[in-house]
Amino acid sequence: MLESLRNNMKLLKSSKRHVLLFELAYKLLALAVFYPVITGVIRLCMRITGINYLTNEYIAKAFMNPVIIIFCLLGVIGFIVYCLYEMAYLAVCFETKRKGIQASIIDNIYNAFLRLKKLLRIQSIPLFLYFLISIIVINVTVTGNIIFSESVKNIIKSEVKRNRTAIFIVTAIIIICLFYFVIRDIFSFNIYMMEGKNFRQSCAKSRSIVKNNVLKIVGVVVLYNLALLAAIYTFYIIISVVLIAGVKLLDLAYMGSAVYLSVLSTLRTIVRLFLVFLSIPCSFSMISYMYYKYENLSDINFEFVDIDEGSARINRIIYSFVLVMSIVLDVLYVVLTFNSNPFERVAIFHDTKITAHRGASREAPENTLAAFQRAIDDMADYIELDVQMTSDGYIVVMHDASAYRTTGVAKNITDMTYEEVKKLDAGYWFSEKYRGERVPSFEEVLKLVKSSPVSIKLNVEIKSSADSSIAAGKVIELIKKYSMEQNCVITSFDYDALLAVKSMDEDIQTGYILSVAYGRFYENTNVDFFSVNASFLTKRTVDAIHNTGKQVYAWTANNDTSIKNLANKGIDNIITDEPVMAREVVYSRNTSETITNMIKYVFNK
Repeated sequence: MLESLRNNMKLLKSSKRHVLLFELAYKLLALAVFYPVITGVIRLCMRITGINYLTNEYIAKAFMNPVIIIFCLLGVIGFIVYCLYEMAYLAVCFETKRKGIQASIIDNIYNAFLRLKKLLRIQSIPLFLYFLISIIVINVTVTGNIIFSESVKNIIKSEVKRNRTAIFIVTAIIIICLFYFVIRDIFSFNIYMMEGKNFRQSCAKSRSIVKNNVLKIVGVVVLYNLALLAAIYTFYIIISVVLIAGVKLLDLAYMGSAVYLSVLSTLRTIVRLFLVFLSIPCSFSMISYMYYKYENLSDINFEFVDIDEGSARINRIIYSFVLVMSIVLDVLYVVLTFNSNPFERVAIFHDTKITAHRGASREAPENTLAAFQRAIDDMADYIELDVQMTSDGYIVVMHDASAYRTTGVAKNITDMTYEEVKKLDAGYWFSEKYRGERVPSFEEVLKLVKSSPVSIKLNVEIKSSADSSIAAGKVIELIKKYSMEQNCVITSFDYDALLAVKSMDEDIQTGYILSVAYGRFYENTNVDFFSVNASFLTKRTVDAIHNTGKQVYAWTANNDTSIKNLANKGIDNIITDEPVMAREVVYSRNTSETITNMIKYVFNK
């Protein structure tokens, strides 16, 4: 069986140039085309169903809509055609190499189309589905790695309250039955493509071949999936060792778990994408190798059509153009995704952000540059800060109306000039280390964030006062001065201040802060999100806010139980005094408890 795996790789290796060049262009082009189509269709479907935020509870409602059903069917058909054409190209490529035919990539592309063309009919849709299921089942390791995650387990636990064991047994029986039927017809596509037989004849001949070699064929398929599984785990082990060593070397053990879990989450996405790219060429080369080994080669009826493909130089230019444009578009999508998750309104793709309340206020004096820098170092997604206006019109950072609690001076900020505020010591009360830490101006905070090599956003709370609308105008002026419109959100208890912000710039995100949540407050159309006391946020309230198309921020959560509960409710942004712990808790939901405990042990937490 090990020899079979080696021979599978030889089959790929013998066609490596044509396979590699085709796969590279095909996958990158598909990503460039499918990504905007999928995001556009999801938005359209949500608009059609009147759902602004697709929670797990609304999925059933969405799939009852006939328009959604049609889009889903078209999407499945499109994906199947994409997969089948890839398999058709590989089948043609392997056969031309076996026969020693000097075929170019253009020749193989054309011949693959000719072979697949007879399948592209309405009555062939069931065959499409059958071939897709076959590939999914053969690549059971890839499928499991993509679909079965801690997130899915959490959804199942929350949605399926009873009879979990029975559901597991039924699912296992279905998978075994699918595997049985798929193994019987494992060579049907090769026979269909290479021997000119119809689907029924192809399946019958495949079953005949499998019947005579069933143990060997099942053994190779199992060994192939075990080899993939071993490769995946080996990769994760190597990455884990590198990450742990890096964290120790950089003396970041205090946030080691958060760093590890954050990077692991990103790596999982990359690995899954990589597995999707590799699954068809690897699995189909395995199937093709066994087909050539166990089939009577004289039955192959492959007629190669050599086409006049024009100048090789022109073909290389066209290929290079397609490849470069695909790469440019794909990179653009990645960059745009970093700024704004296109699937943020879909619960299963939900990404909870972490906001450092008044900076890293447990590690440094609140609302100071030291606390903000520590929040940046702690990998927070946002910094929450409070701003007020001095008597001479400067915007400074301070939570309380009076400066007494954090500076020892019993005077209101609104009654002090900027020069007076600059002389205040905002760090002496925290520890001797921070004695002399000053009350920063909002402009100083913008400069700090703007110059930071690590991207972080600001949640700017405008404190309620008689001049809050004027203060809002000055805040917007400063944000525009430093071109930080996309990196700042404005919040306030003062609704008039938020209206003032929107009157100056409709595109800047505003959030209404609520100490309690009751009534139909979420129907307010003049704000973009609500920042609500975490104690009043039930799952029903969160879903009601989301279904108006608005986000939910929760304040202030400082223990792992409340943070986990908020994240499981689908909160978009958690405001906390413990950003490192919060990130660890949020990302640990998508990681097995064993790995989480192991990492905590490694970093002595």
